[in-house]
Amino acid sequence: MSDIYLGTLTALIGVIGTLTAIWFKYYLDRKKNKHNCIIDQTIREDGELLGKLEDIMSELSADRISIFSFHNGGEYYAGKSMQKLSCSYEVVMPGVSRTQLDLQNIPVSACLTNIRPLINDKEYHCYDVKRNYPESFCKYKLTESGVKSVYQFAIFDLNKNAIGIIRADYITKKVKLTKEVLETLHYLAIKLPGYLTK
Repeated sequence: MSDIYLGTLTALIGVIGTLTAIWFKYYLDRKKNKHNCIIDQTIREDGELLGKLEDIMSELSADRISIFSFHNGGEYYAGKSMQKLSCSYEVVMPGVSRTQLDLQNIPVSACLTNIRPLINDKEYHCYDVKRNYPESFCKYKLTESGVKSVYQFAIFDLNKNAIGIIRADYITKKVKLTKEVLETLHYLAIKLPGYLTK
C-alpha cells in the first residue's frame, strides 16, 4: 500500500514540478519579450535622441533642429532607384511650427543645389536664406516656414556613406554662428550615426 502512495506522490510531485517549470519558462519569455518589443525599444531610443536634440537646440539658441535621413523611395519603371530624404526627427521651440510631416519623401534631385556642396564640404551654412540660399525646392520649403538662417551638417556612417543631415533653423532672426558653436554641431553630426544606424 505504501508503494502505491509513494508512486502516486512521486508522480504528483513530477507533474507539479513540470507545470511549475513550464509556467516559469512562460513567465521568463513574456518578461524577455516585453523588453524586446520593437516599439518599446524605438520609443526609448528616439526619446533619448530627441532629448539630446533639445539640449543642442537650447545650447545653440536655435528655433528648430531637424534630422533628415536619406533613403531609397522605391524604383522608377526604368529600374533606377528613387533616392529620397525625409525629416526623421524634429524639435522646436515653443511657438515655432513643426514641419516634419511636410518634409517626407523629398526627391534628392529637388535639393541638389545645396545637397551637393553639403556632401562635398560636410557642412552648408546660410546666414540669409531669402537672398543667398540656392534656388530649389528646399529653399521654397525653408522660406515657406519662415527660416531666416540655416546651418546644415552631413551625417556619414562608418563607411563614409552619407546617411543624413542635421539642420539648425533660425526663424525669429538671422543668426551668425560662432566657430565654437559650429564645432558643436559638427561633433554632433559625427556622433549621430550611432543613434541612427542599427
